[in-house]
Amino acid sequence: MTTIDDELLAVDCALITALAKRDVAAATALLDDHFTWVDSQGRVLSKQQVTRDLPQSPLGAETGLIPMIHRYREVAPIVVERENIFVLRIWVWRGQSWRLLTCHEVSQLVPATPHGPGRKDWDNPCRTLPYQPREDDERDCLTAWQRLETAVMTHDSEEWARHVADEFLVVGATRRHTKPDRKAVIEEQKRSNANSAPAPLMSMQLFTFPEAMVMICEHQPFHGKAARVSRVFSKRDGEWLMAISFQTTRQDAPVKTI
Repeated sequence: MTTIDDELLAVDCALITALAKRDVAAATALLDDHFTWVDSQGRVLSKQQVTRDLPQSPLGAETGLIPMIHRYREVAPIVVERENIFVLRIWVWRGQSWRLLTCHEVSQLVPATPHGPGRKDWDNPCRTLPYQPREDDERDCLTAWQRLETAVMTHDSEEWARHVADEFLVVGATRRHTKPDRKAVIEEQKRSNANSAPAPLMSMQLFTFPEAMVMICEHQPFHGKAARVSRVFSKRDGEWLMAISFQTTRQDAPVKTI
């Protein structure tokens, strides 16, 4: 009997095959209506743009690669990597089929954009957000996220860990950190008394499911270029935990100072 996970893997393989063969019709048939593709340069492509000009996957046919898969009921992030190139695909269950909500690339081969000095304390996103929750799950998830970000700012690694799933992974231009890796960074920031206020949130979209939340957003460092960020949160025993975060600098963005 075919399981829903078997179906997910089959759909993901079908997408990779369609991209490798440049089969626009087959690829776009698997995309969600709200689909976005973040490439390694931080450019964001809509479903309509992808339909007109199908991007090439940076990992090609992904032959021999083993995907990292987590299922949060109707949301399934898949991560594939090779030689400092990472791809996150966030699949969502829509009624009777899986649809790709987001494809997010991170290349650590792209020169990292230098950032200026950070801040010791900042309201956004720790205390205020440029977003109004639409319902209880959004409010609760964002509250948990703000507690997590406040813990980063105040160097409280134990509080941070309470809001992060054990399978947590964050990928950016210069890092690939698991939960223990990121916790160790926060502890080192405490020892050095580093300025570690998170970069302010500029815009955000949330996609809510019974046991998961997908956040698609943009942050502006205190000095530097804006970054596109895709996150997945998992709801467990009534608590929202961050499970994954992919972050890509917008290479076409101007350098700004806040």
